[in-house]
Amino acid sequence: MAYEDLAAFYDELMGDALYDAWQQALAPHLSSVPVAVDLGCGTGRMAAWLAERAERVYAVDRSPEMLAVAFDTWGHLSNVRWLESDLCDLALPEAADFALASTDVLNYLLTRDELERVLQRVRACVRPGGRWALDTLGPRRLQQLRDGAWHDVRDHLVIVHEAEVEGETIVHRVCGFVGIEEDGEIYRRFDEEHVQRYWDAATLADLFDRTGWEVVEAQGDFGECPVDQADRVVWVLERR
Repeated sequence: MAYEDLAAFYDELMGDALYDAWQQALAPHLSSVPVAVDLGCGTGRMAAWLAERAERVYAVDRSPEMLAVAFDTWGHLSNVRWLESDLCDLALPEAADFALASTDVLNYLLTRDELERVLQRVRACVRPGGRWALDTLGPRRLQQLRDGAWHDVRDHLVIVHEAEVEGETIVHRVCGFVGIEEDGEIYRRFDEEHVQRYWDAATLADLFDRTGWEVVEAQGDFGECPVDQADRVVWVLERR
């Protein structure tokens, strides 16, 4: 299971920091484009931001629960089309000029074959010379995940998150309790498991090149640190 229950609380738990960082990084370079696509759009916050800068936006996610949250919040945006699709099967009605895959979308691809297929499918959906901005888990985040567990306690929600790292595989086990009465005396429990894979920067750079993408830029934490010390590696690619 993935995001069946967490979708409703995703933005609350994520906070604004990563969204703000992406918007600040992209704003100077993305004033107006005909077509943009948000890959793994989640709750739609970045798709809505792109909708202010693109004539048409395709927002793609494989989680119906995430898309339901996105549509409830942003469904009024007339230039955004919401698409439920696995990225391995990605197809768009028209070629995009700009693509975004924020919040470690590629780390949910667990095999090299799966990753290569997605890179090829995205390339097929972006016009020649179009750009793709994305982030992947960095080595500092991997080390943090090795350290175990964290919890988040709020009046209406309790989250206990345990991470298990074995080699390149990261298993996130989430146990949550959400209040179902206003007095906070009764909670409903839910459990979810999310599996990711850590892809090192050298492997990714090689795969990008093999699948027709030029690495324009690779930064640690939006230029705050070297890639080998990063929490997130931020990439800008250009479609050859």
